[in-house]
Amino acid sequence: MAALDAARSADAVTIARSVINVAQRLALPLTDAEAPPALDLEAQSGSGTAPQASSDGVERVGERLVTVLFADVRDYTTTSSRSAPADVADRIAAMQRWALLSVEQHHGVLDKFAGDAMMATFNASGWHVDHTQHALEVAVGLVSSTARLGLPIGVGIAVGPAIVGRLAEGANVSVLGTATNMAARLQTAAHGGEILMSDDAFRRVRDSLPALVTGAEQCVLELKGFEAPVPAFRLTMASG
Repeated sequence: MAALDAARSADAVTIARSVINVAQRLALPLTDAEAPPALDLEAQSGSGTAPQASSDGVERVGERLVTVLFADVRDYTTTSSRSAPADVADRIAAMQRWALLSVEQHHGVLDKFAGDAMMATFNASGWHVDHTQHALEVAVGLVSSTARLGLPIGVGIAVGPAIVGRLAEGANVSVLGTATNMAARLQTAAHGGEILMSDDAFRRVRDSLPALVTGAEQCVLELKGFEAPVPAFRLTMASG
């Protein structure tokens, strides 16, 4: 975006912020050169000390609009009882390797593995406006790849504001907000091979669903920890 480049060359921080805000509201893609971390603009503005950032661009503590993904293998106990422990371990390890690579390729942060479950956050750095699309691409690939491993998973995806950062020196990235709870509950409600998306998350990607997604059914769910029924979309994928 030429306007953003001109604003930066003139050191017009306020204008640069406005261009970024407008681009985000209109869902216009920004290249990496056009959308550097917010801390760069803070440093230019001279308004205090810029927040510390790690090598992955995540500030120590900051508020972000993020997309959170939870995934968990369905019927894991049954699968484990029918297979040799070494075989199950190999399949889980393969799933984790694929997930780690895919999340990194889609500019996400893989917050944690817990056996057969995982959590990832997209836009933890605040650099991307298409973070929900990236999360969905990871989810679709994960469902497809784990099906081939005989590990059907359910996935939950939600979007919302969150406090993101490392709350202690050397700690993993923490993501504190309603979106984290929502994604976890949606994952619990998803069947094997399904992706459940919050209403807000689905509306961000409904016009660009991956080709493997064959259906998107609106539903209303009673989720633990949420007083009111939660509108969501249940995505199904082509088998095989």
